[in-house]
Amino acid sequence: MKKIYFTLIFSLFSCCAYSQNISLDSIKINVQNENSNLYYEKLMYKFKFDPNSMSDDEVKNLYYGKQFSKYKTSYFDKDYLDFRKSLAQRNLKKAIVYGEKYLEKDPTNSEVLTYMEVAYGKKNIESKNYILYSLQSKTLLNCILKSGDGKSKKTAFKVNSVGEEYLIEEILGKNIRTFHRTSILQDDGTIDQFSKGGEIIYFKVFENISNF
Repeated sequence: MKKIYFTLIFSLFSCCAYSQNISLDSIKINVQNENSNLYYEKLMYKFKFDPNSMSDDEVKNLYYGKQFSKYKTSYFDKDYLDFRKSLAQRNLKKAIVYGEKYLEKDPTNSEVLTYMEVAYGKKNIESKNYILYSLQSKTLLNCILKSGDGKSKKTAFKVNSVGEEYLIEEILGKNIRTFHRTSILQDDGTIDQFSKGGEIIYFKVFENISNF
């Protein structure tokens, strides 16, 4: 997919500094406690209706807490694959249809949200979904970009899916499809190392291997 050109992508960098500590154990406790302000369904409600009102801590628990919620899909989900195929064919009408169906199952996929924003921006910029997806996408991308700096395994950018790896690198102006990829399986996901010449970029993907 060609490089994304739209304002929100470039506005991210002025406010994103590597700062977040991601503790999945703590997040799991938070999002599964119905009495907590960080209970997953409470966070999801705010995200769906007023993403701008969410604190950094709320967004972090929402995004990384997905694996402890009901909002999980397979990497080979048919709506996701049809969404990607429609985008590749530049059939934005179909892409929007499949994207909407997929987001019902996985509302916090920043890759799908970002490309849905692009699709609506070209097909129907006056749609309320264009504004909502723009806000939701920016909210999640800010969270991801604060999760690390990509310079080491310890400070890897932390994402929930492989597709989001490629989205982040596209935003950073890198074409990691031209990089050599090395993957190290861990109990809670995978460390992906992308290298080219003297440049190395690290990602931690919190993708359960059973999803593949």
